[in-house]
Amino acid sequence: MKPKFSVPNAGGGADGPFADADLIGPELRDWAAAHYRRTVPVLRVWQHRAWLYGAAHYYAVGWTVLISLSLPFLIPYVTDGNGSRLLVQVLSVFGAVVFGLHRTFKAEENYGKYRLHESSVYTLVRKLVDDPGQLGATDAERRGRYLAEIERIRERARNDEINNLPSPSSPPRIGPVTPIPEQRESDGYRSAAPGPLSGGASP
Repeated sequence: MKPKFSVPNAGGGADGPFADADLIGPELRDWAAAHYRRTVPVLRVWQHRAWLYGAAHYYAVGWTVLISLSLPFLIPYVTDGNGSRLLVQVLSVFGAVVFGLHRTFKAEENYGKYRLHESSVYTLVRKLVDDPGQLGATDAERRGRYLAEIERIRERARNDEINNLPSPSSPPRIGPVTPIPEQRESDGYRSAAPGPLSGGASP
């Protein structure tokens, strides 16, 4: 289950995702490559967290389903003196603990969020490489919108880090809201992240 996707080159060539970006000028290409190299450490953190929460989610789901299906077949054989009662009790407690930890640490929710943050950056990179017109008519416009969109994605990730601390309940979200536009009809630009944020944001 460990991630095999290469973050430094975004799954492309060894020289990075912008090595063959012929649709943009050399100055923008060099800037984008340098900016992406500075983004790689953050992408690795998101990838690692997505893998960690994803593994925890499937671990909890696997054990919960296995215990739920096995108990009805084990209970008829429970008798005193052979340890079967203790086995059923241990399985029940273990399943409850696993399910409780899964809910407390929000494994499924956090897996989806960190996976979305990482994927949003790669989507934006592909736009700049394959269809830079979506980000603007000139390299200056594309650079500005690319940088603004990266900052929106990173801000949303910071929101999730603050508002998804382990909790047995769902606390209210805090902070201001920073909307992420879906589309600007005037220039044909479409955001890498669909829709505005719901809830609050973090600094």
